Amino acid sequence: MASLPPTLDFSKMEESICDKWEKEESFKTQDKLSMERGDEEYTFYDGPPFATGLPHYGHILAGTIKDTVTRYAAMNGKNVSRRAGWDCHGLPVEYEIDKKT
Repeated sequence: MASLPPTLDFSKMEESICDKWEKEESFKTQDKLSMERGDEEYTFYDGPPFATGLPHYGHILAGTIKDTVTRYAAMNGKNVSRRAGWDCHGLPVEYEIDKKT
């Protein structure tokens, strides 16, 4: 811990890491290598981010768990397709419309 600078700018560090991943096309490369190796497909159905209303801490927890599960699968040799919001994106809007009729 003594080698850490006295002040850390975590948001700047995150931007730097994200820029590096984007430049290196890290996720595309991971997907490409997985396909080349013929890794077993891992399917994880993830619904829309806020289908149950306004965002709250429960969404953060659920998102963290979902991210951890898929990353763990990818690191263990599975071919993980990342596609969010597959099921009911329009549901909150439809619900609001139904309430007015």
